[in-house]
Amino acid sequence: MRKAILLVMLAFSLPALAGKIQIDPSPIPLKGTFQVVVAGLQDVQTGNVLVVNVRTGEEIRVPLEAKEGRLLAGPIYALRDCDDAAGKEHVIRVQVGDVIVAATDLEEGLSVTAVMTAPTGEPALTVERWDEGQALWCPSSPLEPGKIRIVVEDPGKDVLCEPESVQVTIRLGGKEKDLDAREKGATSGQFVSELELSIERDGPALKAVLTHKGSEFLSAPLAEGMALTVVYEDLAYSVSLPSLAVRFESTEVVEDTDCPVKLALSEPTDPDEVIWYVDGAERSERGPEIKLIRTEPTYPDSLSVIALVRKGALWGKAEAKVVFVPHTEIEFVQAGSGETAKAPWRCGTPLRVKLAGVYDDAAPRVWVGVLGPSCTVKELALEPKGNGVFVSEPFRPEELSACAGDILWAQYKDPTCLEDVAYTLLRLR
Repeated sequence: MRKAILLVMLAFSLPALAGKIQIDPSPIPLKGTFQVVVAGLQDVQTGNVLVVNVRTGEEIRVPLEAKEGRLLAGPIYALRDCDDAAGKEHVIRVQVGDVIVAATDLEEGLSVTAVMTAPTGEPALTVERWDEGQALWCPSSPLEPGKIRIVVEDPGKDVLCEPESVQVTIRLGGKEKDLDAREKGATSGQFVSELELSIERDGPALKAVLTHKGSEFLSAPLAEGMALTVVYEDLAYSVSLPSLAVRFESTEVVEDTDCPVKLALSEPTDPDEVIWYVDGAERSERGPEIKLIRTEPTYPDSLSVIALVRKGALWGKAEAKVVFVPHTEIEFVQAGSGETAKAPWRCGTPLRVKLAGVYDDAAPRVWVGVLGPSCTVKELALEPKGNGVFVSEPFRPEELSACAGDILWAQYKDPTCLEDVAYTLLRLR
């Protein structure tokens, strides 16, 4: 011990001589190896070097061997008390920040110092999911609901002989929160944190929820293309959150008052669970379709319909709008001006039939005829005028063999709603 202290003192007091001594590498990484190199000595083939930890006073003596014109001692392992030294010949126990002195009495004494630094190695970041079927952790893309874990591999953070922690940042749906990842074992350099991912209902919406140690850690509204991002120092790892594709046969339905409306899912074809919301209120229906009807004055003119759908562990959402409109109106109008035709109407004067409020029938049809035993009925071609208005081609009542005293009729029937029937009469002269 006295000799070790003397050599340490010599490290700071001896003048520079022809021979040179160095520690390679310097500084020395924890859990790494180093060697002592002596160069510039003539006709010297052997010797010894004394390696000392200044903090603890531990010393080891390592033989020098001639190689390529230099004397080399090592490899020497710089290990902590908790590191396994089995099979390693030259070991010195150290901590980060320790000063190591290497000295030899060759050429009246040579010495050098080096400092212990953190272990070297590039960090890595991954996100994994637990596969129940295989009972192992698997790559996480895409990230389905269930157990997940964040794994940081960073040799440079494994410094102490006890489990340590590193901090990662979790980002989800525009929110973020820091999380500690704990080292797995005392000397692994692998830092792990486990979470539980679930998709939960939030009224008529869905949200992605991360749970940590039984408590909600972070949540955000579920959106298409949503991703979970983990950030560690300069590394970022993103993985998408899959959502169930949910679609209606139609996303906007227009129907007449008092007529039933059926909204049905077109995808998925065999859902495990469907929850319906109408204007924010949960409905009792649980199947793949829902029927609605507007009866004055129970419902407003339009309804917002949302379906939350689950298949397996995945959830999805679809929205539709149902608009209720008044029943169709029908009237005879003057062929030229478009003004309402008033009875009694001349048999030879041209007319048209006008439909208004036709919002739920893309191809309406209208017929005209004469009241009585006559079987004369004619379908008139209709031309759309916009905003639910259709106007027929012109015709003359006499084309239907109608004459003074007859009563002309016109009729429209909604093919999807039996309650929507429009009918009008016009007396002729």
